[in-house]
Amino acid sequence: MEVSLDLDGSGVREINTGIELLDFMLSNFAFAGIFDLEVRAKGDLETGDHHSTEDVGITLGIVLAKLIANGTGSSIVPAGGCLAMAAVRFDESGYRGDFDFQAQEMGGMSLENFGHFLRALAYNGGFTLHMKAEGDDDQRKVEAMMMALGRAIRKATCDGFERE
Repeated sequence: MEVSLDLDGSGVREINTGIELLDFMLSNFAFAGIFDLEVRAKGDLETGDHHSTEDVGITLGIVLAKLIANGTGSSIVPAGGCLAMAAVRFDESGYRGDFDFQAQEMGGMSLENFGHFLRALAYNGGFTLHMKAEGDDDQRKVEAMMMALGRAIRKATCDGFERE
């Protein structure tokens, strides 16, 4: 697996995980955060998406932990009839998700793995993440949550703390 992240980028994204929804998630995250993000992952997709999805969250989290030591940020993002909120604080790991999906699967990914991805990202990234979404359909929720996360992390990098 390869993950490259430039927090001072321009939103350039090259993502190929083999999982359509995961690619969509990462693309929205980088676009909203104005990060340059490259992710290349080859997983054991014959057995499902769980390990690949979680491994991408772990690896991206490790990269974030190396780039951001301190900072807080939050963002509220609408998408259609959905409203999502993300709040992050770097320096202590934690995760809370408050969202429900109607479907079980979307874009080649089990939607229960969305929360696993976020938890792996936060714990390996050394930050606390609170994520919430309500309203509209599942795709709008995922889109709004990932955009809110990208914007919240962008704000955390501009929070007046020094990056390591």
